[in-house]
Amino acid sequence: MKNIAVFDLGGSSVKYGIINSLGELLFKGSFATPKDSFESLLIKMSKVFESMKKFNSIGVSISSPGAVNSLTGIIGGISAIPYIHNFQIKKAFEDVFNLPVEIENDGNCSALAEFWLGNGKNFKSMISLVLGSGVGGAVIQNEKLINGKTYQSGEFGYMLLEGNKTWSSLCSTVSLVKKAQEITEIEDLDGVKLFNLCTSKNPEIGTLLNNYYLNLSKGIYNLQCAFDSDTIIVSGGISSNPIFFQNFLKNLDNFYNSLEDKVEKPFIQKALFENDSNLIGAAYNFIEKSKKHRV
Repeated sequence: MKNIAVFDLGGSSVKYGIINSLGELLFKGSFATPKDSFESLLIKMSKVFESMKKFNSIGVSISSPGAVNSLTGIIGGISAIPYIHNFQIKKAFEDVFNLPVEIENDGNCSALAEFWLGNGKNFKSMISLVLGSGVGGAVIQNEKLINGKTYQSGEFGYMLLEGNKTWSSLCSTVSLVKKAQEITEIEDLDGVKLFNLCTSKNPEIGTLLNNYYLNLSKGIYNLQCAFDSDTIIVSGGISSNPIFFQNFLKNLDNFYNSLEDKVEKPFIQKALFENDSNLIGAAYNFIEKSKKHRV
């Protein structure tokens, strides 16, 4: 059994672990993301890697924010970790770890985890839809991850839904909760608790949530028009709330029923993996890239 050292670079923390070729997570941990420099990040990651030496990893795979170009080994775009962009970061990691390194976008890694071992494993085409501070995701068509010309495929949040308003601005969980806090004056309200509120006692919250569901349905409809995918898999903090998911599916049905000319409604599923999905997807990315290198 071959093991892979995996890292998931996030704005607040870096998760890490060891995953074998069956997708089993053998070990995991995390540390706070350094705020000052890439050198500080390398030092932290090197110490972690040394502590995992007993697993005899055959390589290192990294899930990262930004427009990751796996061919050049450069991360374009912008992210919550500004010092990882626009230089030969893959080579820098290979020089430190002295092993083969693969890097892929974090949203793509999440989709790959579902495709490999999650709720997308029985399908050839799937869309991963991540609902959080914005709207993101990834597209897999004919068993291949679609990166796009500029490696920004899956940036669904930039789609325009209402005039010049983006899908992210209309369906951001952060802005939704903020509006709900102003209405209810509940300070500790979060994205999960919000969908548990009794809307019959607070019609303003009912209107707010109905608009959210409507915009979510519009975006999903557009994705299905564009990709005609086998399934759309939804993840993100609010997806863990069964009340949200139940009402979301009900509103999606109502939206489809209101349309005269329409494409077939997609098969919607909740993601199987949550917190460890980027690590699992990073391991799968390494395994698949290794196969190509051997050909």
